[in-house]
Amino acid sequence: MRIAAMKHRPSSPVAVPVAPGVLLDSRRALVHPEQRWLAVADLHFGYEARRRREGALMPDWGMAQGEQTLLDLLADHQPHRLILVGDVMDGVGAVEETLVLLERLRERIEVVCVEGNHDRVSLRRAGQFLPHWQEGAFWFEHGHRPLNPEPGRILITGHEHPAVRLADGAGLRLKLPALVQEQLTPDCVRWILPAFSPWAAGGEYRSPYLRLATWLCAPSRIWPTDREQSQEEA
Repeated sequence: MRIAAMKHRPSSPVAVPVAPGVLLDSRRALVHPEQRWLAVADLHFGYEARRRREGALMPDWGMAQGEQTLLDLLADHQPHRLILVGDVMDGVGAVEETLVLLERLRERIEVVCVEGNHDRVSLRRAGQFLPHWQEGAFWFEHGHRPLNPEPGRILITGHEHPAVRLADGAGLRLKLPALVQEQLTPDCVRWILPAFSPWAAGGEYRSPYLRLATWLCAPSRIWPTDREQSQEEA
């Protein structure tokens, strides 16, 4: 895995294990080096293009940054398959830009596109989208539909854009994207990926399930929160 050999700089990305054989990259990607896949969710590609067409004054950098980050992740981890776990595009008005992105990515690697609620029919038809995808015990779906917690399955979803707010009492306020791991049933867990889009700030995620861990993603650091609890306890 090439990321382990990268020369560390203060702003260098890192990847840490969040389960046996699975890494979380601080660039908001999940990686399985042995199974050779890399997964991200909620690209919302074309957000600024859609907003400009609606008349908003948006800087034109989100799409370029997102694509470059994906290319950097592929170069560092060298997976065989890229899994896009839904909301690849940002709704109406960005189909053309998203199809161009998928074409460029597919020139480099096998790309699996899972359907999300923002992925319009025209994109799904042209972009070869699937309702779900499986890699061994890992089951990928976007998470906007009712879940199917089969025994022994690790559900990997997006949709929620989980994030955590931090404050130090002296004026510092920070919001960081997070990977959430929770127990759906005694035999099935769910991992909710952080949103990959630089425009998706995210928010607090609450659910009735037992929270196993919440991993915060900063540009050059990943760490779990101190206490795990169900939201019914909170």
